[in-house]
Amino acid sequence: MQIVQQFLRIFLDIVLWRRGPQDLPTSSLLVWLTLAAYTAVSAVQLLLLNESGIVWFFFLVADPLLLSAWVWLVLKVFNHAERFQQTVAAVLGTGAVLGLVIYLPLQLLVTGLGFGASSPIAQGVALGLVVIFALVTGRIIKLATDSSLFTGIAVALTYFIVINTLVGMVRGPGS
Repeated sequence: MQIVQQFLRIFLDIVLWRRGPQDLPTSSLLVWLTLAAYTAVSAVQLLLLNESGIVWFFFLVADPLLLSAWVWLVLKVFNHAERFQQTVAAVLGTGAVLGLVIYLPLQLLVTGLGFGASSPIAQGVALGLVVIFALVTGRIIKLATDSSLFTGIAVALTYFIVINTLVGMVRGPGS
């Protein structure tokens, strides 16, 4: 249990910009554990949103695979493929932590207060979450690629746009 708390502290410190992916061990086990946590948090979010089966498949299978492939590609382009395990563990682990600490509570609050997904409140919360995602993931990418924060945020937002475009295609027109 103590080792789990230690890793949770590291992931929280990465979210708070006190640490980076370089502070994680190079470990395939850690990658698998963070993948499981990321997927579990996604499943809870999907359950709360009453999403369709195809959306479940997309977020539980396609998103983690695409996100991992995106991280690998970016690191390969920047000639730092050796940092893949640390970086993907950081991205997946912080995604799980953010999901548990911020996304799920806000999702419960917004839906509990009766706001629909298209309400200004829900849209403002969604925008805030995108900003948090871009800053946290962008900083991870910055540190892993030895690039600028601007580059890291651009990479993170590019993934966000691609994944949301694909989700829109999966859901179909008018959704």
